[in-house]
Amino acid sequence: MRYVFLLFWLISLPLRAEVDSLQVCLPCNEIQQDSSLATLSTKWKSGDLKVLHLGDSHVQIGHFSGEIKRLLQAKNAGIHFPYPIAKSVDGRLFKTKASGNWTGISVLKPASGINIGFTGYAVSTRDTAAKIQWIAKDSLLSFKQVRIWTESDSCSLQPDLGSQFSLVSQQQKGRMSYYDFESNLPVSQFVLSLRNVGVRDQFTLHGIELPANDHGIEYIDLGVAGAQFTHIKSRANLVFDQIKILQPDLIICSFGTNEAYNANWESQSYKKAWLEFIQEIQIHSPKSVFLLTSPPDTRSQNRVPKYQQEVIRVLSELKVPFYDLNAAMGGFGSSLDWVKNGCFLKDQLHLTKEGYQLQAKLFALALFKTWGDQASYENLQNQVNQHIISVGIPK
Repeated sequence: MRYVFLLFWLISLPLRAEVDSLQVCLPCNEIQQDSSLATLSTKWKSGDLKVLHLGDSHVQIGHFSGEIKRLLQAKNAGIHFPYPIAKSVDGRLFKTKASGNWTGISVLKPASGINIGFTGYAVSTRDTAAKIQWIAKDSLLSFKQVRIWTESDSCSLQPDLGSQFSLVSQQQKGRMSYYDFESNLPVSQFVLSLRNVGVRDQFTLHGIELPANDHGIEYIDLGVAGAQFTHIKSRANLVFDQIKILQPDLIICSFGTNEAYNANWESQSYKKAWLEFIQEIQIHSPKSVFLLTSPPDTRSQNRVPKYQQEVIRVLSELKVPFYDLNAAMGGFGSSLDWVKNGCFLKDQLHLTKEGYQLQAKLFALALFKTWGDQASYENLQNQVNQHIISVGIPK
């Protein structure tokens, strides 16, 4: 769905109507086949959990995954990317400005000779004078550590962050590498430039990360607007190399919206692709637990998603933990109630910030139940109840 690419960011006015409350299915709000997920309870309670969340525009927008990150009390700031170079919009945390000659690509386009990791995007250059300026959108945000994700075979041009940063370490596994830089003083912006240390003159960037300074929950969320799972499966050819390095405890995958509107979608090949992907990830990171979420109920441009229920059926049959967000919303057709409550934007495909945050609270509620965290569950349940009553009512 190409129109999703920028449309979700441009349409910002929610549909509103005065109603008394929003109806959701709280009894449906649970994680199915959750035995393997329950094993992560100890890591969650000890604050030693590493989460990777991949998805489509619902994740890239950031309100859904950002609220999950807050509820999980994650310490790190995740992985960020200079999206405008790849013809997308700036991320939540940074404004970026590029100079020099860069080529950007995403998984939405066929192979172009540039490798792609689990960010779903990549930017590459052979221009030794090329630079990218990163400026924190929040004036209160400061950091001392920056990790640059790149490729092992593109390191004839090495990243450099200027005199205020020192290179403290480098790690390489397979075709992926990262460079860790550290500053003596906190900063809120920096410039990524390049220096030539080899025969080749190529550098490919797969994102930057702000590692946490102390022990705690790690949560990395990465989405691609308009993406289907098969785009990641077939075109993000460095995913497994990155997984070898990251070794996440939990991999959340939130796809299905774009598949549901795809006239050429086919259930058997989709199921086969998922099974292959899960099996391959488990080879490279055997302790990782998958958690798949269903697409939310939507009515993009007043169209009924033809394959929404079939996509959900396939995801629920994959024998990994599965969260049916669609059912928790109220089931097929429930988005109409969410629209009336002001929880959707005009496109009826993407939600308002408040709508996404409610979905995130429901999701986290199911997680806390699975992990047996009664205190977190009860506290969040009270928030959810209040949110359901108050959401969407105009001031």
